[in-house]
Amino acid sequence: MEFTSATILLISILIINYLFKSKNFLLSYTGLKHQTYIQRNKVPLSGGFIILIYFVMNHSDQNIFLTFYIFLFFLMGLIGDLNLLKSALIRFLIQILVIIFFVISLNISILDLRVDFLNTLLNNIYFNIFFVSFCFLVLVNGSNFIDGNNGIAIGYFLIIYIFLFYSISNEQIEYNKDLVLSLILCLSLLLVFNLFNKLFLGDNGIYILSVLTGYILIEIANSNYYISPYYIMNLLCYPAFEILFSMLRKIRSDFSPMKPDTNHVHQQLFFTYKKSLNFSQIINNSLVGITISFYNFVYIMVISLYPENSKFQIILVVVYITNYLIIYKLLNNFKKKFHHRN
Repeated sequence: MEFTSATILLISILIINYLFKSKNFLLSYTGLKHQTYIQRNKVPLSGGFIILIYFVMNHSDQNIFLTFYIFLFFLMGLIGDLNLLKSALIRFLIQILVIIFFVISLNISILDLRVDFLNTLLNNIYFNIFFVSFCFLVLVNGSNFIDGNNGIAIGYFLIIYIFLFYSISNEQIEYNKDLVLSLILCLSLLLVFNLFNKLFLGDNGIYILSVLTGYILIEIANSNYYISPYYIMNLLCYPAFEILFSMLRKIRSDFSPMKPDTNHVHQQLFFTYKKSLNFSQIINNSLVGITISFYNFVYIMVISLYPENSKFQIILVVVYITNYLIIYKLLNNFKKKFHHRN
């Protein structure tokens, strides 16, 4: 079954990529500064098409409303990729509205945060809707922020599903094992093409992947009381802190939080590799993704040692944020010194 799915998936990737390139449709490079910083190649933004086709073909038995909203988020991302709606503010407001309807329609809620005061707030249906919607909003946009180099976003979500599959296999977590395994298969193939610069997720792919992952993790948190909700939070720490830090950094620099820039940690690391290593642009691009994915793999492996221990999870959040800030400072100092010397 897995071999058949993998074969169909591989053929789908090859066909869709060929059509996109031959028709010059939905290719990545548009000349914007944050794209020029990494590369100038035109690569198909076909990741969302692949994930959507694969999900519908293999999981049509899922909640029909879930499938509908996955398709809707795909369309939202596609509009962004095609730049059909130029106002970032309007796109953001539409995103908020769709997320709220998504949360209400599927009755998505967070039931327990292990703190009585917070749980009292969550008992209020309106606060719960607001809180869950806010979490999805952070996840979607944070995931979009980290999707700047080959392998980062796909690798990150792949790592999450690998550890979920391990926990399910060892009966630490109860969940749909086939769904998780199929997502591992899909993301593994996409990762290979992404690392070799043959496809990107695009907004259409990152929207689907982040929303679906958030939905799955909330389901797992609600149906497995043994698991600390802070373990789930830790699994999503990277995109969540990336957007928080980026917004604070931009506001402090009098730069609009709605506009892209070239000062994310992955871009700082790319600059460091570019100036320190005698590799091609594409190799440096993928090397950044591999480096960050390795770091995230180690971190998720550590937090998965005690997924039930909330204190342990909270301590590691602090450790992660501290490490992030130290690494960012070092990379930023290297960049400043390089420019100063030149």
